[in-house]
Amino acid sequence: MNTKRTYLLMSTMLLAAVLAGCSRDAGETTQSIEEIHNREGIPVRVRELKPETFTSRLGYTSSLTGSVESTASALIGDVIEEVLVSVGDYVEKNQVVLSFPADNASLNYEQVRINFENAKTSFERISRLYTAEQGISRQDYDNARTQYEIAKANWDTVRKMKDVRAPISGYLTRLNVLESDNVSPGDPLFTISNHTKLKSTVWVTDREIGRISVGQEAIASWRDHTLSGRVIQVDMAMDQERKAFAVKLEFDNPGLAVPSGITADIGIEVYSNDNSLIVDMGEFIEGVEGRYVFLAENGVSRRREITTGQQEGLKFEVLSGLTPGDTLITEGVNLVSDGSKIRIIAANDSMARR
Repeated sequence: MNTKRTYLLMSTMLLAAVLAGCSRDAGETTQSIEEIHNREGIPVRVRELKPETFTSRLGYTSSLTGSVESTASALIGDVIEEVLVSVGDYVEKNQVVLSFPADNASLNYEQVRINFENAKTSFERISRLYTAEQGISRQDYDNARTQYEIAKANWDTVRKMKDVRAPISGYLTRLNVLESDNVSPGDPLFTISNHTKLKSTVWVTDREIGRISVGQEAIASWRDHTLSGRVIQVDMAMDQERKAFAVKLEFDNPGLAVPSGITADIGIEVYSNDNSLIVDMGEFIEGVEGRYVFLAENGVSRRREITTGQQEGLKFEVLSGLTPGDTLITEGVNLVSDGSKIRIIAANDSMARR
């Protein structure tokens, strides 16, 4: 028992000695750092405050489509006989894009064509006689014109069913069928899009809708492309299914750089000030009494309370407390206090804001 007690006592004394040594080493190291700071100053980095443009945006993700877009559908069921254009081609309104066979049973193509030509010939003959007052009554003239107009309407309808035309001018952005494909009535055939401008709809909450108005600037980002646009419509009633408000936007698409149908990141500019002083989150301290920064003045640090306003990411607009030309401590903020001796270790240029 004595041996065991003696061993425990020696172990305790040895541990105490080690801890005491560590404590002395730590104290000496701390004292050395404090001495360096007292002698040379706490190392900090700074930048001069200058007015900048501060912009705050609300961000969304949504698809972009041609501002004018239309899809043509099949009016009859049959095999596609011919496709006359390719995806990416520009087409004029009413230009034939694809066609069905003329012998389709539901068209009566030849019969309708013959009826139209006969009605046209008859009307032209009666019109000449009526104009020359050669025994043609007004009633005969009106009847011939009516028959011609009916035959012409039937012929136009049959041709539209056989030869499917572009509903608008624009680019063929989607082609759903190929030659020899069999389609049914109502099947979508192709889409024409005029995407010199692109449109989008974003859904915003009731907390955000009050910050958005028609005419506000917006940007759409897709890959390495950024498009400029604006808000063109803000709904005044909430969609009850989505529990959100619809906001419609339109963007310029120079050079057709962005295709229709892609998903882009969209930002709506809700605030902008070209003469702001801006601080990053890491450049100020949040205290019990509010936010404050440290400025470099004549080799010492000076505490300055600030009031911040709008926030965009990690950047804050300063509403009060700072003036242009102030030298803001940007690194070493947590090491200094009011009146600390400081040593600037980098010039402003090396601390360019990112």
